[in-house]
Amino acid sequence: MNKQYLFDFLKKQDAPTLLRLLNVAFDTLTTNQRHEVFGQLKLEVKPSQVDEKELLKEVKKFYNDSLRGVYYAPFNINSKNFMHIPEETEEWFEKLADLLSDAAKVSEKGSHELAVECFKILYELIDKMQDGDDIVFADEYGTWMIPADEKVFIRAFLISLSAVSSPEEFVEGAIPLLKRDSRESLHNKVYKTAVEVANGEQKKALESAIKTLKIKVKIDLPGAKRR
Repeated sequence: MNKQYLFDFLKKQDAPTLLRLLNVAFDTLTTNQRHEVFGQLKLEVKPSQVDEKELLKEVKKFYNDSLRGVYYAPFNINSKNFMHIPEETEEWFEKLADLLSDAAKVSEKGSHELAVECFKILYELIDKMQDGDDIVFADEYGTWMIPADEKVFIRAFLISLSAVSSPEEFVEGAIPLLKRDSRESLHNKVYKTAVEVANGEQKKALESAIKTLKIKVKIDLPGAKRR
C-alpha cells in the first residue's frame, strides 16, 4: 500500500469515516503498539463517564475470563525468548488497570458499595495471579506490570471500604493489601493510606490485627512509631 496515496485519500474523508478507520486500527494493534501510537495523547484525553450498571458486569466477566485461561498464553522459555511477554499478558494487565481506574472513578463519585465490590473482585484476582494460578504467563511478571500508579487505586478502595464497612469488615478488606505490600517492599504504603482514611474504631481494629498477624508496616507521619 502506497503511504502517499493513502494519506492523500484520507485528507478528503469526513470525520465518521476516519473514526471508523481509527477504530479498526486500534483493534488491530497490539497493546504495546496502541501505546506507541496513541500514548502521546494520554494527557489530552479526558476519561469517559463510567457506566456504573455495566462496570460490575465487566469486572465479573474479566474475573471469570481470567480464571478460564483466556489471557494465559504459555510458551517454551529458553535463553533467547525469556524476555518475551505474550500479548495476552500485556492485554490482561492493561484491562486490569482500566477496570481499577473505573472503580476508582466510581469511588470518587461516592458510589462506595459498588466500588468496594469491584475492587474486592479485582484484588482477589491479583492475589490469584501472584499465587501462580494460570492467569497470565511470562518468565517474570507481577503487579509492577500494571500500567498505572496502584497507590491511587488502593487509596480509592480504602476510602470506599472505610465509608461502608464495620471495623471488622475494614480489617478484612485491608489485610490482604497490607500483606502484599509487606512482600513488595512497602512501596505502595498501604498502612499509611489505611490509617489516613479509616475512622477511629477501624484504626483500632486494624492496629490489633497487624499486631496479631505480625505484619510488617511502615508509616511516615510525624511522631508515628515504625514497625
